[in-house]
Amino acid sequence: MEHFLDEAERREQELKKNIKPTIIQNDVEKNNHLLYQDFHKKLVDVITKISNLSSESRKPIVEIGFTYLENDNRYEYYASAYRIITVRKFFFFKKEKIYNWWRRVIIEVSSTFPDEITVKVHEKGTSETNPADIIKKKLKTKTKISKLNNETILWITDYLGYKASAHTFISYINSLNSSQTI
Repeated sequence: MEHFLDEAERREQELKKNIKPTIIQNDVEKNNHLLYQDFHKKLVDVITKISNLSSESRKPIVEIGFTYLENDNRYEYYASAYRIITVRKFFFFKKEKIYNWWRRVIIEVSSTFPDEITVKVHEKGTSETNPADIIKKKLKTKTKISKLNNETILWITDYLGYKASAHTFISYINSLNSSQTI
């Protein structure tokens, strides 16, 4: 039979094992947020410049902005536009459809891995004439926060400004992972 003291010490050791990772996890998340803040501020400055332009100058963008909730690990950058998509039926009949289009870049700061973020790209288009006609696309990848630079800001704004596709943007983010720093 185990003594009370032995049992209490064993439980105490188990409690310490459970507490330690959460402290480390909170430190990782906090450090990642601090590391990401400089990039976020630069990106917000560029998005603010774009949103202050006249609607005629920033076409096709109708709206551009960002959201971030305090104490959350997600940063969201978004843009909306109107797009005309040509649909072919029966090889000779063309029909143009106007879509309300939204693009989002969601960056999630990792709470478990140091210097890591997840980049998610969301696109959604809804037909003006038929609300049931919806086009969606979602892609995601991971990269290091330390790899983000001014070129990444330009890629994000090109994606939100409908100059780059989701696949080319994700390919660029993946190329950050493979590039070597000397």
